[in-house]
This record gives sequence, structure tokens and C-alpha cells, in this order.
Amino acid sequence: MIRTAITMLVGDRTKFLGIVFGLAFASLLITQQASIFRGILVLTYGHVTDSPQADIWVGDPGMQEMDTTELVNERELQTVRAQPAVAWAVPLARRLLLARRPAGELLPVMVMGIDDATLIGAPLPGAMLEGAAEDLRAPYSMIVDQRSTESRLRVPLPDGGTRTLRVGDTMLIGGASITVAGICRSTSTLMLYPTLYMRRSQARSLDAAGGSGFNYILAGLVPGADGDEACRDISQATGLTARTRSALSDHVLKYYLTQTGLVPNFGIAVLLGFVVGAAIAGQTFSQFVYDNRRTFAALKAMGMRDQHLAGMLLVQALIAAGLGFGLGVGGAVAFGAALQGTDLGFRLEPALLILAAVAVLTLSLGAALFSLRSVLRVDPALVFRS
Repeated sequence: MIRTAITMLVGDRTKFLGIVFGLAFASLLITQQASIFRGILVLTYGHVTDSPQADIWVGDPGMQEMDTTELVNERELQTVRAQPAVAWAVPLARRLLLARRPAGELLPVMVMGIDDATLIGAPLPGAMLEGAAEDLRAPYSMIVDQRSTESRLRVPLPDGGTRTLRVGDTMLIGGASITVAGICRSTSTLMLYPTLYMRRSQARSLDAAGGSGFNYILAGLVPGADGDEACRDISQATGLTARTRSALSDHVLKYYLTQTGLVPNFGIAVLLGFVVGAAIAGQTFSQFVYDNRRTFAALKAMGMRDQHLAGMLLVQALIAAGLGFGLGVGGAVAFGAALQGTDLGFRLEPALLILAAVAVLTLSLGAALFSLRSVLRVDPALVFRS
């Protein structure tokens, strides 16, 4: 039965390829769009995951996403440090400043002003590609994320070409010449601003209008302390909102999922892939069954039962689904590989593969079930008709 089903399926090459193409298209579009969507969501809280030293983030109660928050002050910082569960607490300033690119154009950059004394908030050693966080102690120095050095911050050459920004190069920010002391791996912001790390005192001197406040307080817990309980104590003592690292990531993620157009936009693209795949696969599978009705009639005339005929359709649907899923995911992986080193987020995770597999399997089985009625109603006597 299985061999007969496979022979029938691949025997009509045009319709076989049409079914597989429809399922592959659906698999590709669903996997690709979902992976881009996931990659964009990661950017929304990337700087939180880039600072694993901090167990707790403290900020304005009205904060919904990372870049819209009121400043906090030294008094609130000291209050956080006084909490029994807090081992240390440091300020973190996020400033959107204008930098003059090496080519002369102005460009907004996200400056991460880290604590002068501890340098907590700077890239960890494993994220440093050149230089070290300690290099920030030099006057007018900064660490730049690698992606920006290879794209937005490229240095023009006399022959008209460009090269990547390197350690030792300088940029004008706030009227001061800042030297690149290191290059690191860092998660991009959603707006794809270059990320620059420098000491908070230096960042403050470049942005006189920003004052002495800062956006967040990063805190570490004493060993054995409960993070949720410590957050409640800090919130009660300061009037600010304290969240664990994972809770802050979830809070920002929820905002982008519920308060922006990301979900509808990507949802429409995924739905489009599903609908187009269903139309192509369903129509082609139905035509395949119609063109092979004499074969099904012959099998019925030889005594094959309806459940066996349904089993043949199931085998054909599963084979088509497997091929379509594999080709579609392969195309999505190739697309993601082509995006490596670019600003477009792409994050293919196991859950997304499961989603695509379920979608393709649903399409294929749905097309088979849609055609099953025609198979069951075929007249065995059809084989004897001219």
C-alpha cells in the first residue's frame, strides 16, 4: 500500500512538485517571518540581557520600554544600597546623543554611561573582541559595538572606499573627540542606534542638558536573597519600580506585543503564507486525486477497503509535508545566514520550527481530507469505462 501510494504521488511529477512547492512556500514564509519577528523582539530588551551582573533593575514606575523613562537620582540610589538584600547598586545612564561620523555626517548613538568606580554595565570579557572594560578609565575613551564599526561608523578612505572603525580611531560626540578603546559584541537597539559604552561622568560631560540623573539603578543581591521579595522592598522604600532581569525583559516584551503594531504586521505575513500554501496545496492535491480516480477505482475493484485508501492519502500527505517543511526551513536558514552581520534581526528557535511543522502538517492533512471524500465515493466500475 505504501509503495503504491508513493508511486502514485511521484508518478505525476507536475502535481507532486506543485503540492510540495505550496507547502514549502508556506513553511518558508512562516519560518522566515516568525524568526524575524522573534529577532526584533529580542532587540527590545537586548541591553538587559547584555548586563547579566545585575540581578535587579530599578527605574521609573511608568516605564514601558527601555528608552522612555524619567531620571532617578543619587538619593534613590543610596536608598537602594541601604536595603538588606542588596549587595551593591550602581547607576546606569542611557543617553541618546549626536555623534559626527568619520565621514562628517551626524548620527544618533546610544551612549551607555556606566558606573565610574566599578565599571558594572560594561561588556563582559567574553563579549570583548578588542580591548577591555578597564580601558574605559582612560580619559575620553569608549567601547563600540562591532556591528556599528562595520556598518554605520565606517571610516572613509582617500581613494573613496571605506574601512571598519578600529581601536585608536576617534569620533566627535558633544563637541569632544572620543577615542575608540575597544570593540565588543552587543545586542542592537530596536532603532539600530550604534551602542557606545563609556564612564557615566564622561557621558554626562557630553550632554549638559541631561543633568546628573540617570535612567536605571542596577543592583546585585546578597547570596541567598529572594529576588522578588527584594524588589518589593526596594519599590516600597524608593517609590520606584524594581524588577528582576527576567521580569523586566517580560515587561518590555509585553509592551511591544500589546501596544505596538508588530504582532498584526507579522501576523498578516504569516497568515498570508498559510493561506497561499493552503490554496496551492489544496487545489493541486484535489486535482491529483481527480486525475488518479481511475487508479483508485481499480484498487477498489481489487478489494481494497476505504480505510486503506484513506491510509494511502495519509502517506502521500505526510511525504509531501515532510519535503515541503524541509525545503521551506532550508530556505529560511539560508535567508538567516545571509543576514548574518546585518542589522535585521533573525532568530530561529526550536519553538518556531515546531510552529512551522504543525502549520505545514495541518495544510497537508487538510488537503488530503478535503480530497478524501472524492476517493471514497469513486465508483469501482469506473475502471471498466472508456
